[in-house]
Amino acid sequence: MKRVFALLMALMALTMMLTLTACGGDEPEETPAPEQTETVDPGTEEVPEVTEPAAGADLAGLMAQMIADAGIADYIEVPAENLSNVYGIDTAQVVNAAAFNAMTGGAFPEEVVMIQAVDEAAAADMVAKLEGRLTSIADQAASYDPASLELAENCDVVTSGVYVGLFFSNHYDAMVSAFQSAVG
Repeated sequence: MKRVFALLMALMALTMMLTLTACGGDEPEETPAPEQTETVDPGTEEVPEVTEPAAGADLAGLMAQMIADAGIADYIEVPAENLSNVYGIDTAQVVNAAAFNAMTGGAFPEEVVMIQAVDEAAAADMVAKLEGRLTSIADQAASYDPASLELAENCDVVTSGVYVGLFFSNHYDAMVSAFQSAVG
């Protein structure tokens, strides 16, 4: 009887150990260092100069500043991985993004989407999808929300190289100006 009990206890201990190992085995992955390029001056034996790739605009910081400047308190961030679900944008074409929806009392939430695309072809695709979104809002608002219809008709998708922005907001002019300053 003691042997059976000891065997059961050993089996339970092994099961618990495997369970703990399975639950706690994930180590955080190290973030890979950004690619670096070396500039070598031929004919000299100097240490090569290391240059970092050009950094993009800080879209998350810009979004936070826009929210603060507009006094928006009730908003929901739209993570980059959800751009596909909400706007039909292929996240493989996105380098950097910041987006939010804000309830401001109208029938339609204000929508701000700022994206750095991988290239100009991807940016053109995003422009088409975001313009489609504005058209969709206008079509829906036409029958019951004249204020949202007017806003959708007065808002445009803004581009600057590989940067694309949708600013369906009562603060359109200020947001577009801030966006163009940050990415231009």
